[in-house]
Amino acid sequence: MDQLVVLQEIYASFSRGGDDLQKIDSNGIEGCCPDQVAGLLEGAKKGRIEEDTCEKLADSLQDVYEIKRLGDICRKAGLYSLALKSYNKALSKNHDQGLQPVLQNNLGQTYALQGDLSRAVVYYQKATRGFAAIGDGSGMAHVLGNLGSAYRCRGEWDKAIEQCYRSLKIFEELGDDQGIAQMTGSLGRIYAEMGESDLAARYLERSLTDFQRLGDKKSAAWVLDRLGRVACDGKQWDKALGYYNQSLSLLSDLGQSHSAGIVLSNLGRMYLEMGDATAACESLERAVRMIPKGMQPGYQNALSGLAATYSSLGKINLQKAEDEDDDARKDGQDSSARKQASGYFASSSDRFQELASLLKRENCELEVAAAIARSCSYLSRISARVPDEEAVALAERAIAALDSAAANSDGQKKKRIESLKRSIAGMKEALSIGFLGGEPWRLMRAVNNSCEYLVGGACIPGEANGCICDALRNLSASMEAEKNKKNPAERLKAAAGYLQRAQKHLSASNSELDVKSAAKIGEAAKILDGLAGSEDGQSLAELTITDRLHFRPERDVLLLLSGVLTNYILSYIDDANTIYTWDESLKLVQRPISMKTPPNPPSWDPAQQIVLVDAREIAEDVADHEECWLVPVKSSVACPSSGQVQLFHEGSDVAEAVKPEEHKLETDDLTNDANEEPQSSVEANETACKAAKSGAGDDRSNAVMLVKALAMAVFLLLTIDAILYLI
Repeated sequence: MDQLVVLQEIYASFSRGGDDLQKIDSNGIEGCCPDQVAGLLEGAKKGRIEEDTCEKLADSLQDVYEIKRLGDICRKAGLYSLALKSYNKALSKNHDQGLQPVLQNNLGQTYALQGDLSRAVVYYQKATRGFAAIGDGSGMAHVLGNLGSAYRCRGEWDKAIEQCYRSLKIFEELGDDQGIAQMTGSLGRIYAEMGESDLAARYLERSLTDFQRLGDKKSAAWVLDRLGRVACDGKQWDKALGYYNQSLSLLSDLGQSHSAGIVLSNLGRMYLEMGDATAACESLERAVRMIPKGMQPGYQNALSGLAATYSSLGKINLQKAEDEDDDARKDGQDSSARKQASGYFASSSDRFQELASLLKRENCELEVAAAIARSCSYLSRISARVPDEEAVALAERAIAALDSAAANSDGQKKKRIESLKRSIAGMKEALSIGFLGGEPWRLMRAVNNSCEYLVGGACIPGEANGCICDALRNLSASMEAEKNKKNPAERLKAAAGYLQRAQKHLSASNSELDVKSAAKIGEAAKILDGLAGSEDGQSLAELTITDRLHFRPERDVLLLLSGVLTNYILSYIDDANTIYTWDESLKLVQRPISMKTPPNPPSWDPAQQIVLVDAREIAEDVADHEECWLVPVKSSVACPSSGQVQLFHEGSDVAEAVKPEEHKLETDDLTNDANEEPQSSVEANETACKAAKSGAGDDRSNAVMLVKALAMAVFLLLTIDAILYLI
């Protein structure tokens, strides 16, 4: 088999799968470099494209069409540098006028995938002129569609719509129904990204009707998927589910498992947004199995959704464990739920780590998300009532995981991660009390260390934070009192009092986290009251002498408080349930925005907070662009008495100061300019003179007032002189 045909089959395998490649005999390849093509084929059979093999082929191939097809393979595999190298080599060897705009279009596509949209636009424009020169209207229409896509990615909606309409008009003139359906679908996508859901649905439904009439099931399936996303954005879940199921049915009939995986990924994300993590997990796990790793960004987006789903399932299982009563916990159900949660968090961390490695770029956010999920896995295991020695080891692993998170973060998030590390260190010290033996000095030191770490990691909203810190300091002081053979009851009562105050502050909140934390803090306060001998405290009759000598009550208090502090800090920094999304050039287009409500509700009206944020952002934007509004003008003083500035329109480069957006309207919208006549220089001079006369009139009025004031002063002086003379 000729090596050009083999290269074509490898390229085609990206859209229909690699099963057909198994039928090709690597030993029967003919051409200038059969061994290297055979190596590329064997790698493709295993679902991977070897970069080294492609590099050697790019240097060895001499036929323009073979080089071009290698560039197509590299572009599909995400090897964009090699794709550019191949296309440029093909251009340098090309003598076919019809092939040149095709190569330029491919260069534009590669630059677009790299995220270099400016160069993509340049090459698309070259390709457009090339197709126009040879009279290929169909090729020109397709490139105009690509040009519109590039403008869409840049957010230049007007230009994107303009190019797509140009393409649509050419397809209509050619009578190309397939092209018409493609362009109406592209226009629908543009309007969808603009947020014009009604217009988007209208164009996409028209595109769907055309594809169905043409019998193009694959394209119809993609349009149905896009309609599902539009419906999902509008929270029309039933409608979106119907579109997704229709799309999956068509792709299943066609045997397009890879494409079906993309639709399943979108379906899973919808389920996750709906709050059905179980259904989301089923869809996304199937999607990850069906989408090849080389299909970018489809595989990455599915993997991101799955990582978020595992994290959500971990939290759901922790919630189940929290909601179970004491009897269920004694039966071991609590431990089972927490262990399951630990497994889900670990799986989430693995998916984030895989995602970071696949993107081949520095992705600090993904590294942080993976480390936090791994830490949550260890913390879930600790809460499953494992032996103290194992719990201490798990706490150390959680801190080590957070070291990686801190190294890849900065600003406020890094500070909170450091606080979380200190809280877990305090938890570890409290856990170590259980197996330190009967050495009271070591036990007291562990209690003091735990208190010190927890004070350093305290991060609770409002006054409750200070109360907990004061309680911990008093608990530590009670250890010092006991060490000095003094009665620690006073310090213990003070600690209990501070905890009761913290409980009161948190109980007043409507936040679920605050209410649960208040209950745990109240439990800790009762233990301390019991230690201090208060009648309101928790009874210590059930404690053995050994438990008391081993500081079990203090240990229980510290573990309760460390759990509260840890949960609060995690609620601030844990964005592992956020779905990251990448575009075709693997640029992050959706930043992590958590859907959960903030644990620390502001004391002021939330609506007021939004207004303040918007005002700040606008102010910063004005500061950034203010200097662009300062336009130099030629001026002189029209009237010395008034200081009126007169603008000379004639002969000046700029007639008046305009803001950047106003200047853009002048250049882009000539019709509006033609309907609005600018003020003439004569009118400007007349306006200035009127202002000058007005200013001169004001000066004369001021002079009259001054003369009157002087006359009055003279009159008073004369009167005083007359009185003195008479005396």
